[in-house]
Amino acid sequence: MKILNCFILVLLTLVIAACSGKSEKETLNTEDKIALLDAKIKKNPKDSELYFARSKAFLEQQKGKEALIDISKAISLNDKKVDYYILEADILFSNGETTLAFDALQNAVKVDNKSTEAYLKMAELSLFLRDYDKVNFNVNKVLEIDKLNPQAYFLKGFALKERGDTLQAIAAYRKAIELKSDYGEAFEELGILYSIKGDGLAIEYLNSAININPKNISALYALGKFYQDNENYQKALDTYKQALDIKPDDTKTLNSVGYINLEEKKAYDVALECFNKAIASDSNYVYAWLNRADTYAVTGQKQKAKADYERVLLLDSHNQYAKDQLTKLK
Repeated sequence: MKILNCFILVLLTLVIAACSGKSEKETLNTEDKIALLDAKIKKNPKDSELYFARSKAFLEQQKGKEALIDISKAISLNDKKVDYYILEADILFSNGETTLAFDALQNAVKVDNKSTEAYLKMAELSLFLRDYDKVNFNVNKVLEIDKLNPQAYFLKGFALKERGDTLQAIAAYRKAIELKSDYGEAFEELGILYSIKGDGLAIEYLNSAININPKNISALYALGKFYQDNENYQKALDTYKQALDIKPDDTKTLNSVGYINLEEKKAYDVALECFNKAIASDSNYVYAWLNRADTYAVTGQKQKAKADYERVLLLDSHNQYAKDQLTKLK
C-alpha cells in the first residue's frame, strides 16, 4: 500500500442480498442502494445489519454525518460485532476524528482480541500520527495472531524507515514480498530506499512495482528520478513520459521534465511549458515556481523571474536560494 493509502482507513464496499439473479451491488448505484435500504429499515427497524449496510453506502457518498448516525444505531442494536466498530473508526477517521477513531478500534479488539484487521488499522492510524511505538505494538499483536501477515511486515518496514533504520526496513519489506509476491507497494518502497542509497537494485524493485501496476505514477516517477539523479537523462525522460501518458497533469513529473530541459538540454521553451503546466496543476508547488524563475532569469526575463522568486518566498519564506537570486536581480 502506498503511504497515502496506508493512512486512508475507509473501506468503500457495500454488499446487499442478491436480487433477480444479480447482486444489488452490480445493478444499483449508491442512491438506489440507500433507497432500498430505507425501505428495508422501515420494515425491520431492529435489524442492525441494515444500518451497517446503509452506513457504508453513506460513506461511499462521503456523507460522514449520516454514516456515523447509522453505524451508531447498528452498534446500539448489536454491540458485539467487530465489523461495526471498524466501520465506525473508518467514518471517524474520514471526518478527521483520529482520537475517536482509535477509541472505536480499541472497542473492536475488546469484542474480538484476535481481529487482525482492527490491529492493522490501529497500526495504520498510529503511523499517520507518527506514534511509532504504537505502530510496533499493534503490528506485533497481528504477528502473534498471524505470523505470516504481509501487511504487518509492510507497516513495520514503514515505521522503521521513518525512524531512519533503513537496513531493518529493507528486511521487513522483503519479508512482506516473500509472503505476498504481488505486493506492489512493498516493491515500490524497496525501490525508493535503494534509490536513496544510489543502488541499481532500485531499478529492479521499481520495475517490479510497475509490472504489478502499470499505472503506478509514484513508482514511475521514482524510477525516472533515479535515472535522472544518475545522469541517464534519456531514460529519465522516457520514464517520465510513461507517467505523463497516464496522468498528464502530474506536478512532480512535469517539474522534473522541465528541469532536465532547463539544465541539460537548454530547451527553455519546453522547460517553460512544463513549469507552467506544473504550476497550473498545483499552484503551491514551490519547486515549479523556483525552476520557472530560473528559466526566466536565464532567458533575460528579469521582471518575470523576480515575480516568481517573490512567489517562492510567499510559499517558503526561508528559501535562501530565492532570496539570493532576488538580490542578484536588483
